Amino acid sequence: MGVSNSQKEIHVMAKYINHQTLDVNTEYSVIGLDLAKHDLSLAAISTDGEVFIVDQMTYADFLELAHGLSPTLFSMEPCCGFSYLSAELQSLGHEVRVISGQAVSNWVKTYRSGQKTDANDAYALARLAENPDITSIRSKTLNEKRIMTIQGVRRQLVGQRTKTIVSFKGLIQEWGIQVKVGRRNLNQMQQFVDDRAEVFTEPVVKALTHMIEQIRSLDARIKELDSDLENMVMSDHQGRQLKQVLGIGTQIAARFISVVGDISNFKSARSLVAYLGCIPRNNITGHRNKPKIKNGLAPDMSSKGQGKISRHGDKYLRSLLIQGAGTIYMNYSKGALDDCPLRRWLEKQLEVRKPYGKIMVSLAAKLIRIMWAVLTHGEKFDISKVSVSRSVLAAASGRKADLEVAAAT
Repeated sequence: MGVSNSQKEIHVMAKYINHQTLDVNTEYSVIGLDLAKHDLSLAAISTDGEVFIVDQMTYADFLELAHGLSPTLFSMEPCCGFSYLSAELQSLGHEVRVISGQAVSNWVKTYRSGQKTDANDAYALARLAENPDITSIRSKTLNEKRIMTIQGVRRQLVGQRTKTIVSFKGLIQEWGIQVKVGRRNLNQMQQFVDDRAEVFTEPVVKALTHMIEQIRSLDARIKELDSDLENMVMSDHQGRQLKQVLGIGTQIAARFISVVGDISNFKSARSLVAYLGCIPRNNITGHRNKPKIKNGLAPDMSSKGQGKISRHGDKYLRSLLIQGAGTIYMNYSKGALDDCPLRRWLEKQLEVRKPYGKIMVSLAAKLIRIMWAVLTHGEKFDISKVSVSRSVLAAASGRKADLEVAAAT
């Protein structure tokens, strides 16, 4: 449905005046915050409908102001540091709603002719917070922020290590030394340098040796962070359950804990799959709803309005899940995957010649559903139950109970 002219007039005709601060004696229904690095802009709407704009305010002044305000609804975008500010406001008795930047951008484009300013963003956040249909983004807990920080540092160090190795290979290639793709034996790299010390001369040897020492140092730091991350995951109840699932390691479990949080927020496995962006993006028009099937191949869902995955949610977690799916597929290719419903599902995908990339995404989505089931029902991972619906499992369990009763009588 489009936006009516009357709705546009309400927002377009709303005039506001810039203020230096807010009157703490005034009751506000909602306050929108546009966060920046060192300051913020805010738009407050009083219970009488009057709009107050503060174009620039430091965080120290804002927190002092928040202390004096009566319990109020605040809204903000998920910018860097929003979890800390949200926790501070909630500790003062305020309510906080975190709204996606895409929703703010769309509102400004619709009601402010695309004129993006800090004041317009803050005003958009205030108006969007009043909309009950807007889905809020949750703030992270202290433990989740700790895990995400350690994993972020690890990713940074892994990137530095990769760049150093690639740079080293490129530099020695200029001297006619060929290193195989993927090889990173530090002793062999040092041997390359020592064997050509006379040609390199001392300054070049020192420079290349420094790079090797840097790689060795990064290896030690990454190993230390891996150990810390492993301890944090195993000390978390959800982390211990996730580590039991096939294809799920420490990195996936840690990212899942910090991104998803409380699994009870997701009422179904499909909602979690959609949250992580592994469902098809719908683009349906003209009631196209019949997939095309050619020569027994995998159905072409484009005619059904379902194209590539939505890619919503956390990109890094999605990439880790696809890597986890790749490990399962590798075990299947090597014959190391036991005979189970999951193995038969993979065989069926290959039978219809489904592309490898689509199989990996489908398997990642299946992994997400398995993780949801394990955490929601508190059951230990059992590969024999994978890809089997709960109704079938319940029926099988009922039949088993009947047989036990019959045997007892």
